Amino acid sequence: MATSFIDCLPVLNHQYFDIHLLLSSEVNLNLEAIGTDMSSFSSCKVQDFFGMNAIWRGLSDHFKDIDIVFTVFGPAYFFFSRAIHLVGFAQPLIIYPNNPISARLSTLNSIVFHIKSRVQQYFFARADTLVVELEHVKVGLEKIEAFSHKPIYVVHSAVHTIFKDFKKWSPLVLHQSNARLKLGVISRNYPHKNLQILAEVKRHLRERYNMSVDLYVTFQSNEWEKCDDRFKRDIINVGGLSLSLCPTFYSLMDGVIFPSLLECFSAVPIEAMLMKKPLFASDLPFMRDVCADCCSYFDPLSAEDIARVISSYFSKTEGWRNCWVNAAYEHVQRYPGPIDRAEMYMSIIKDSLSSL
Repeated sequence: MATSFIDCLPVLNHQYFDIHLLLSSEVNLNLEAIGTDMSSFSSCKVQDFFGMNAIWRGLSDHFKDIDIVFTVFGPAYFFFSRAIHLVGFAQPLIIYPNNPISARLSTLNSIVFHIKSRVQQYFFARADTLVVELEHVKVGLEKIEAFSHKPIYVVHSAVHTIFKDFKKWSPLVLHQSNARLKLGVISRNYPHKNLQILAEVKRHLRERYNMSVDLYVTFQSNEWEKCDDRFKRDIINVGGLSLSLCPTFYSLMDGVIFPSLLECFSAVPIEAMLMKKPLFASDLPFMRDVCADCCSYFDPLSAEDIARVISSYFSKTEGWRNCWVNAAYEHVQRYPGPIDRAEMYMSIIKDSLSSL
């Protein structure tokens, strides 16, 4: 999302601002790959800050002469700054502490999780204004005392314009096999994404429904190494994807499978619908908020049910399936475009600056 927002800024009318960028190396590479015009920005620095090491690595030093800081996805770990701080919030574990992931943790891991969550909440609460992507997140934050009196804006997410610009797509070569179907998901391997269940899903599809399916993930190398041998044997990893590779990946899939247990928001559902790929996803409120009736829902804790839903979809006629993905495509058109979203962000920034 940070890449998309920054890519839109050069075409917006922001002559009243001096915009300084502090980018992670990943975002910087994405901007270079899609040819973002960086000449309109007053400065651009590239430095990676990972978690709380930002405190002692001098993140605060970058904001000494800045009036307002917008952290697209927080928390931002710094203490000292006179700047107004606007932060994007997307940490579902804070607003939903009682969730399927927490229930699975050992006692030690539960303690570690609780401490981490409290630290993140503290730094989020230091922000002057919060931005969220769906109404249910705002409602959840307003129930927490630390956020109850803070301005909280809802700005719906948007799919980057690159998804409609074929010329900017980068080529991607997938593992070749004789499988009839290719299903995949673009995601890091975080516990709440529930992606370890995919190996068992593949087994059910093969043994119960006689379906030959390849399942693809996009894990970083360190995430892939931590997976068990069975998962590595049954699932195909294409590695982390740059922005220009994401639409290519979707275009090569026959469907997108998203078994997440907990989200504030994820771009995967709207990207899948925009690419006219059938979406199979968790039957949980945060998914229905995004997809309404344009998704094939399953119980994310049951590999058998996931396989059943996938099999049921592909047993339908091609005409029925085309109608389904077209309806989903029309649904996602109701979401704002990336320029609309960038304008909403800039409007919030202007409102915040008016208080100076």
